[in-house]
Amino acid sequence: MTAVGADTPRGDRGRRALILDATRELLVEGGVQNLTIEGVAARAGVAKTTIYRRWRSKDELAFAVLLELIDLLAVPDVGNTRNELVYLVESVIRVLSTTLMGAVMQGLVSDLASDPELQGAFRAQVVGARVGELRGVVQRGIARGDVRPDTDADLMYELLLGPVYFRLLLSGGPLEADLARQLVDSVLPGFAPSPTP
Repeated sequence: MTAVGADTPRGDRGRRALILDATRELLVEGGVQNLTIEGVAARAGVAKTTIYRRWRSKDELAFAVLLELIDLLAVPDVGNTRNELVYLVESVIRVLSTTLMGAVMQGLVSDLASDPELQGAFRAQVVGARVGELRGVVQRGIARGDVRPDTDADLMYELLLGPVYFRLLLSGGPLEADLARQLVDSVLPGFAPSPTP
């Protein structure tokens, strides 16, 4: 008798979930540096070839886990651009400092720098999603008159979140909750409308 779902999409989804669960567990135990395809296969109870059919390397597996960790809740419209920006930056800081995502990003940083395909996926699926959230905040801020109509959302993203990623990946500085307010209060005035004469 054939195993239920062995050659069906449902079976594929089940195997994918097993593989990603095993990868997540091993990342918690030893980080990206100690992750191996062999270890994931053994933990998930699948053949290495099953993993290689979907992911080229352990880094792609770790990246797949990272994508599942991204919390992309829309920034609520609270009628105040500063508060919405603080909420966005705080949510990034919280995810990076309290979930596996920060450790996975630290482990992948050199591979992101050297693998154009992985880098492109990161830009499109991680950075692009966050910039999209920020664009919504900027558009509401323009409508309220809180920020200039020519505000560059990409530049604002880099100015607000660049220091967060710098602390996570380079300096090792603390990712404190108050950091979000400090960054927003430093950056937002640079995008404020010119005073009316």
